[in-house]
Amino acid sequence: MNTFRGDSVDGPEFFAILCANEEFCAELGRAVLAGGRLETALKRLLSRHGFGKDTSKATLGRLIEFCRTEVLIAKMIPALETLRDQRNYLIHNIHSLLSDMIQETILEREGLVDSDVHTYTERAWLLKDNLNGLAEILERDE
Repeated sequence: MNTFRGDSVDGPEFFAILCANEEFCAELGRAVLAGGRLETALKRLLSRHGFGKDTSKATLGRLIEFCRTEVLIAKMIPALETLRDQRNYLIHNIHSLLSDMIQETILEREGLVDSDVHTYTERAWLLKDNLNGLAEILERDE
């Protein structure tokens, strides 16, 4: 178990703490799995509505665009786009953020302390919960 003391850390040091933290890595993994679940639910929705293009390799962003052009789940599109952006940021940009290569937006980079791993873990948990929630809504209509 990690013991955090509230010590100030820089980006690369914080990245190492995140990588070593089992709870954060588990929640991030659950968010990845939830994203896959949502992608599957969108593929099934498109299939049920006779969408003719191959979706087998489509990204979440592309699936959202397909739903937009087919005028499916129009009211869900803004929520899907927000979750897509959050997922992409959390999954693809943590290292770039902590390496000072991108701007601080969704996650904090400035003034980090070692215990901020809890904040990052909560963000991953919330993302997972929201992705699963939208997938459940789509799955109800199957």
